Amino acid sequence: MFAGALSVSVTSEVQPLRQVLVHRPGDEIVRMTQHDLDQLLFDDILSPPETVREHDLFVEILRRAGATVVDIRELLQRALDRAPVEARRRLLERCCEPHGVRELVDPLLGWPAERLSLAMVSGLSWRDVPDASVSLGRVRAETREVGPLALPPLPNLMFMRDPCIAIHDRIVVGRMTHEARRREPLLVAFSLAHSQSLDQPRFCFDDDDAGRGAPYRSLEGGDVLVVSEETLLIGCSERTRAPTIERLATEALFPTLPKLKRIYVVMMPERRTLMHLDTMLTQVDEKLFLGFTPLLEQGHSEAPVAVARLERDHAPRLLEGATMLDVLRDELGDDVILVPCGGEDYLHQQREQWTDGANAVCVQPGHIILYARNVHTIGALRRQGFEEVRLHVAQTPEERAERIAAGLARPRTVFSFSGSELSRARGGGRCLTMPLRRGAPAADATGASLGA
Repeated sequence: MFAGALSVSVTSEVQPLRQVLVHRPGDEIVRMTQHDLDQLLFDDILSPPETVREHDLFVEILRRAGATVVDIRELLQRALDRAPVEARRRLLERCCEPHGVRELVDPLLGWPAERLSLAMVSGLSWRDVPDASVSLGRVRAETREVGPLALPPLPNLMFMRDPCIAIHDRIVVGRMTHEARRREPLLVAFSLAHSQSLDQPRFCFDDDDAGRGAPYRSLEGGDVLVVSEETLLIGCSERTRAPTIERLATEALFPTLPKLKRIYVVMMPERRTLMHLDTMLTQVDEKLFLGFTPLLEQGHSEAPVAVARLERDHAPRLLEGATMLDVLRDELGDDVILVPCGGEDYLHQQREQWTDGANAVCVQPGHIILYARNVHTIGALRRQGFEEVRLHVAQTPEERAERIAAGLARPRTVFSFSGSELSRARGGGRCLTMPLRRGAPAADATGASLGA
């Protein structure tokens, strides 16, 4: 169990990653069958053992790169153990009510924290709560051919980027578009608020706005990129809607973040293939971005996406004729380079965008993690001075440690691993992480640096 102290400070996508939340896939992906795919937002069922092995290797890279990695289930268990009983009750009410199983609240309130944290993530069968009162909903569920679950599993929770977002020193609570993920922000926010692991948690945009219309409560973390203290990018996408972005800016970000000056809103196509901004654009070094270039710059068969700008006390303004690359160069300098996901061939660009070739996570400037299957993307990165360090489970831990250390010592490195199951779940390295702190190592009370 993690026993250190966490803090929130994210003002960049590329500063050294110091503290990060993840979720190791568990029984929630076992409980997902082919009958649940559309409802749970997957294209196929995953192999649980292989998914876990891939995720463990991914976490090993993060740790050896110097990050303290904490699993959200550890924090959730601690929070359930330490939170006041009324806070636990409120969480259970908010988790159970949308599924029509409010009768579970009282029985679950007496469960030990470890068992309850597992059930909240992996799902809950009616047979697990024999003391719950009989309801018509339960009777109906038990007549179904596929498992009588009282609470569905959360197989998307491994994509920790989306439920809550660290921006500067604040935690922004997401509003998930689809019912399959709406429990996730409740669990993550509760974990951070009550685990007593986070030093002075500061939440914003965390009100319970379930009564608002859907366009005003659709926000997911994969659409938010922190370019600098002064600048954010937010994708207006399939999952994050324009009215919510405007609410977030005017009600939360501009009032609470004095150094924030501009928010660029990227008007994305509403496609599943481009569900979040980070499926088409991520930052990999101070002046280097990885992206699906047909939508980010001029000169391709597709028209580039439009960009609008929000500023404090100003109405939104469309940047006529400006591309995303133009915006990045205005903000960071004319020497900004956009590396094409999939290389120069449009066929490979489309294929590798789908397999998360544009979704890299930076562990320090110029050092990123990417799925090895994106060979044309890695080739394009090589042309910018990156060397590939290929990692796999067949290597000994000692060999992997040596290879990672050597890669970190080079100016630019892409750490690659197979990710065959993880990529089928439609999320890359950035999706799998919720950075809490980037920058210089923090010191504990004795002055010692917090390690991994």
